Amino acid sequence: MFILTGKLSFAFLFIFLYLVNTITLAQPDFLSFDCFNDYGNYTRNSTYQRNLNTTLSRLPNTNSGFGFFNSSTGQAGSDTVHAVALCRGDVNLDACLSCLNDSIVKLREICPTQKQAIGYYDLCMLRYSNQTVLNTNKIAILLNTQNASDVDRFNEALSPLLNNVTAEASGGGSLSKFATGNTRGPGVTRIYALAQCTPDLTPQQCKQCLEGVISVFTNAYREKIGGRSLVPTCNFRL
Repeated sequence: MFILTGKLSFAFLFIFLYLVNTITLAQPDFLSFDCFNDYGNYTRNSTYQRNLNTTLSRLPNTNSGFGFFNSSTGQAGSDTVHAVALCRGDVNLDACLSCLNDSIVKLREICPTQKQAIGYYDLCMLRYSNQTVLNTNKIAILLNTQNASDVDRFNEALSPLLNNVTAEASGGGSLSKFATGNTRGPGVTRIYALAQCTPDLTPQQCKQCLEGVISVFTNAYREKIGGRSLVPTCNFRL
């Protein structure tokens, strides 16, 4: 054990605080985000901001046990805040919480006054709103730039795989709706797929959500060997 004294102690403390603040503020970039500028803003020190602070501070402690977080603050009305976070189903707790905490910092940094916002990292999603259901039909689509060498055979193999992971994810219980799978593609390649819904959806809602995002992706980008579609209540990737 050692004790720093005088100017050296102050200098060490300054450097330590600088590093802590740098680590806290330098969050990684989202894969995709939306601040929903058309759905209202809040002002500094308003009731909404206080409720948002409270909701997000509580959120990491509401883990369902399977990486789903849900918290609300305030009476019914425009100042109520609802926040939901979902970690990818194969992520361990430490990585999940790290991703969630990064999201809380980053989303408020890039959407400083918007009442509704959503951010997607690779390992987790965070959204908050003054509505219980986020007002959006927007799909975030991320693409692998490489095309399949044999598009017809690739999609012939892909279709049953996506049907399987959709069925497995939507058949999950109230704590987790997550599935992965793989199949043999053209030649010696293998195709991997993942599907996930927020577990508060019913099986039918999850199935409809996944079928919707998969349909948009496969119809528009059927030649791509990989990519993902992201919406607030479900996502898939291949």
